[in-house]
Amino acid sequence: MRRLLVAVLMMLLASLGAAAPLRAQDEAAAILTTLAGADPDLRTYRADVAFDVGLRTFPYLRKTLHGNAYFKRPARMELVFTDLPPIARAWSNLYVGLGTPSDWEKKFTITSAGDASGSHERHLVLTPRVPDRRLRDVEVYVDHAAALPERIVWRYRDGRIDMLQRFARVDGHDLIVAQDADIRLPAVHAYIHTRISNYALNVDVDDSVFTPKQRETAAR
Repeated sequence: MRRLLVAVLMMLLASLGAAAPLRAQDEAAAILTTLAGADPDLRTYRADVAFDVGLRTFPYLRKTLHGNAYFKRPARMELVFTDLPPIARAWSNLYVGLGTPSDWEKKFTITSAGDASGSHERHLVLTPRVPDRRLRDVEVYVDHAAALPERIVWRYRDGRIDMLQRFARVDGHDLIVAQDADIRLPAVHAYIHTRISNYALNVDVDDSVFTPKQRETAAR
């Protein structure tokens, strides 16, 4: 009888162990579907972007940069501006390097996980399909009311970038209007405060805006 109970217990444990990853995959798929399918009436946009870039350590440099952000369904994004210091150039790559939710599965294995604080809210974990020498994964926390990422964390083997996003209702669409990023990488502790304004929605955006560029996976 004891052997039978042990065997049944082992079978139950094995089935639970197999079910957990499946639930995580199902949850991830549901979250991704929500993100990718949000606001189907928004086909394109153009917006003005201002970046306040600064170092939190000596020599405490600060600079404001301006540019334009473009989006076109299904998965095209671009940021165009000039006179970039190296740290801002890296941020330009991050801005478009992660791409749109409909494009994530091409570059990442996607699962869901619980918040380390014990919150019941689930978030996405994007792990590069091609092993990356620096980037471990990207965590995406979702604002379910807006169906947009409210926090994105790039976790590197030698640091991290943590970005919070704020939204506003613009002509019936929920859009990102501000981003605050804290960058902690070797020899660099910096911040970037981004303001996005003057959205022009569902306007003609020429394909030439999205010129092919050599970008590393997830803009590492």
